[in-house]
Amino acid sequence: MKQDDTISFSEDRRQHIRYPVNINVNYRHGDTFLFSKTSNVSELGIFLVSNAPFSKGTELSLEFQTPGAVPSLHVRGKVMWVESGKDGSESGMGIQFMD
Repeated sequence: MKQDDTISFSEDRRQHIRYPVNINVNYRHGDTFLFSKTSNVSELGIFLVSNAPFSKGTELSLEFQTPGAVPSLHVRGKVMWVESGKDGSESGMGIQFMD
């Protein structure tokens, strides 16, 4: 991970309201399948908690189910920023929905 790919929550430049949620998320990049959780979601994206986030620009396939929604949502997303987990914040990646 390059230094310029990281952002701290103190540098937050959000334009859309984030809603705190705890949703399980399955995601895939190529032949790599992973499982994580999200700590928040917005109209345009999701934050995936991860100790080994992908690099900025990586495209992922995501599958998750929001409370009360059936069936599961299948969307594509792109890593827009990476949180290193310094200063006690959760490490992970900010994903922008592409669909």
